[in-house]
Amino acid sequence: MVEKSLKEVITRIEALLFAASKPVDVRELLSICGIRKKEKVISAVRELMKKYNDSEGAIELVELPGERFYLRLRREYHELVKKYVKRPLFSRGIMRTLSFIAYHQPIEQSKVASVRGNSAYKHIKILIEKGLVEAEEKGKTRILKTTQLLADYLGVPNNPSAIKKLLISRMDEDGKKAGKVDSKEILEIKNVEKLERQQ
Repeated sequence: MVEKSLKEVITRIEALLFAASKPVDVRELLSICGIRKKEKVISAVRELMKKYNDSEGAIELVELPGERFYLRLRREYHELVKKYVKRPLFSRGIMRTLSFIAYHQPIEQSKVASVRGNSAYKHIKILIEKGLVEAEEKGKTRILKTTQLLADYLGVPNNPSAIKKLLISRMDEDGKKAGKVDSKEILEIKNVEKLERQQ
């Protein structure tokens, strides 16, 4: 078997990270590149990171916990491209359900449905399929919480308090821009807190 050059490995890694649109771990990179030596892949990724970081362009390559790498748009360009994205990945309802779960996690699926309505079950199914929410069986219901993938997308550690803090800051920003915070969102938050007190 012919040894691949470092340049070829870098090119393959860049193609994979671009196509993946999500964090990719070093094991996947080894497999795709057809290389056994982890050090060679890590070295190639470091070279690629240097290329992106030195360019000061709109794209960045970041390393995440667990030897995972993510090629993504720099945060300062999110507002710019938002105007040009034709269709959001998720409906507003799904995004509200995800925000609700993220804010209150870990939370019982039945509580989410009692506040968000029966459509929440469909939303939860989609969010689990996309890897943004995970469910653990508990009696007749399931306990929902967000995943490492969502934390990676948000750029925060994968812990409920960090995610909640980010959501609060975004609600504050949106409220200031619009002159108010959506009353439905506040109502939903208060409803679940009331449910929790009743149990």
